[in-house]
Amino acid sequence: MFKGIKRERKNSFITNFFGSKEFLYFYILHLLNAKSMYGEEISKSISSLINGCWYPNPGFIYPMLKKLSYFGYIKGQWVAGESKHPRLVYEITEEGRFHYTSLKLDWFDNLKEFILILNVLNKEEG
Repeated sequence: MFKGIKRERKNSFITNFFGSKEFLYFYILHLLNAKSMYGEEISKSISSLINGCWYPNPGFIYPMLKKLSYFGYIKGQWVAGESKHPRLVYEITEEGRFHYTSLKLDWFDNLKEFILILNVLNKEEG
């Protein structure tokens, strides 16, 4: 690219797959199924999952949280804690747990199919 500037190579498959909104809706529900979290915690968890290849900024995460809340899958509550300011902490609702379970089955079925396709492609090359 530019002389003297070294760019870190990123795995585009990881950033495109794990950065897809469909996956992130599922993963946010997955995280909140385990424990209540605030937006920055969710962003850090997503970034950690993909080894820091991508960090979803608040302008990306909060609209997703708002949409999940709109559909009744999560709810937020302002909590005063250890930080200077109250934080909007999200938790999954019963409807959200049901939806998460349904999505989890779909994701695992689709991933199994995807892995089968990759194995076929790998055999064709070898």
